[in-house]
Amino acid sequence: MGVWGGETRYYSILAQYRCIDNISIVSPTTSRWPLASKQRSQELLAMASSKNKDSISTTNQLKGRSHHRTVSVGDSLYVWAGHQDGLPEVHDSEEKRRITSNIQHFTPSTGQWITRGTTGIPPLGVRAYSCTAINDQLYYFGGYCGHDDCRHNSITQLDTVSLQWRELEPTDATRPVMRRVAGGMISFEHDGVHHLLMIGGYGSKPAVQLPHYKYIKLSDGKWRTNEHSMYNLSSRKWSNPSIIGQCIPPASHFVIEKINNTRAVLFGGVVTDDDAKDTRTNNIYILEISINTVFWQCIKKPEAIDQWPVARWLHAGAIIITGSDCPMLVISGGEDKNDDILDDCWIFNITQHSWIKLGVPHSVSKRSNHSLSVFIMSPHCVWIITAGGFVDKRLTLVTNPNIVMLTELEYKKKYQQQLQTVRRIWLEEYQKPRKGDTADIEQTVQALIQSLEEKEREAQVYHQQFKQKEREEAEKEQEIRRYRHQLQEKDREHQVVLQEKDIEHQVVLQEKNLLILQKDEEHQKIIQEKDREHQVILQENQEALRQKDRELQEKDRQLRQSQEAAH
Repeated sequence: MGVWGGETRYYSILAQYRCIDNISIVSPTTSRWPLASKQRSQELLAMASSKNKDSISTTNQLKGRSHHRTVSVGDSLYVWAGHQDGLPEVHDSEEKRRITSNIQHFTPSTGQWITRGTTGIPPLGVRAYSCTAINDQLYYFGGYCGHDDCRHNSITQLDTVSLQWRELEPTDATRPVMRRVAGGMISFEHDGVHHLLMIGGYGSKPAVQLPHYKYIKLSDGKWRTNEHSMYNLSSRKWSNPSIIGQCIPPASHFVIEKINNTRAVLFGGVVTDDDAKDTRTNNIYILEISINTVFWQCIKKPEAIDQWPVARWLHAGAIIITGSDCPMLVISGGEDKNDDILDDCWIFNITQHSWIKLGVPHSVSKRSNHSLSVFIMSPHCVWIITAGGFVDKRLTLVTNPNIVMLTELEYKKKYQQQLQTVRRIWLEEYQKPRKGDTADIEQTVQALIQSLEEKEREAQVYHQQFKQKEREEAEKEQEIRRYRHQLQEKDREHQVVLQEKDIEHQVVLQEKNLLILQKDEEHQKIIQEKDREHQVILQENQEALRQKDRELQEKDRQLRQSQEAAH
């Protein structure tokens, strides 16, 4: 039994494991199932038990695969491509397109996988792609072809109604969006326009290393990044948001799930430091997303707490949202720092920042490179569907009957169960036959029942007060986060203003320096011109003096001649 929720003493998750054909179910042990969940579970059980196992067509089963994603649209679950036997490891071929033109989808009401053909051209990146859903549309980004170093940065849309592919952005090696795999992608809406946000990943050498993000070259020649790429589905333009707070280092092979339109949660993966050293991590990150910025908050394992999953990568995760006050992240499996496959399943309470370990069968949790998806059957009942993956280091794919596992979780308020148990004990104790006046005994029992009912009402009032206080604290914490985000945004704007003023000041100084240089050049020219004029005048004077000297010499010679003639 695992405990979860606002205060861990108040909630419990009850589960029991059973197997039906190629779908395994973990069901609540309590008989008090929520009606909708119980009816669906009974229908699925009846459907499965009425079938002959040998008569089930392979078209109604999911083929073994890994490095894929499962995505929910309404009451359907879709899975496409991934690494699977028989899929050619080539860039493109007729056989590859034939296989990847099929998509399989599952509905809880039938418990069957149905293979459906698509039209148009499917993406070439068939492994470790990123995928998300917006209404009836699926969006695929990036991925690995399966040959050489061929990674992609394409975006392709699949309409789940018409089952038609549409390429929004082809792969472009010159685009300032790193071609990558094993990153994360979520969607959000701003002013009525949907956007895709791609974060991190592992892949080919980036065409452009954008500022504010990190790109680390690894020993195998590949690159790991924490690049944020935003795509406007209306204008079909790319942009890059600013990052604030404790942003994850260059990372890949993590899980990231959307909590609501402006928040997301990220767990685990491989991170690379500035020295190109890889480390598996078990940090949690909470993201606050806006059109221009992504605010990061890092939550590390406290030293005093043991209830925390080990560092891992190649794991799977999904978000559980049954109400506005308590979203949860469920994760399972993956590989540890020694690349050993992990055999565990955990739930993280995003509000309380606490982990709870779930007891599930090995066939559910011991796998890597698999996928998790969630169906909310009722406010108190959740179906977790685990699909595909590897079971060992030899990269052995999970095979039937365990390819797809269905885990059903039911939770309820534990304090109510405790009160009911106490009441039953009191009733049993005081309704036993006793000696003495029967009327007095009955009166005593009624008084005790009334007292117990009063205690129950007090407990309910206390619980309501506690929930109200919990909501107020959550709102206060949210307000603090928003205020902190606003302060950081204002600080960033202030820094931008200071930078702009500094640039303006530098421009003014440069203009003044240029003006001084120009004036100095003009002054030098004037001095040089005057110096040339002075030199000319000096030369003219010298020439005049030499001429006079020659004339005097000539007169002196003539005088001497005349004197000699007189003698």
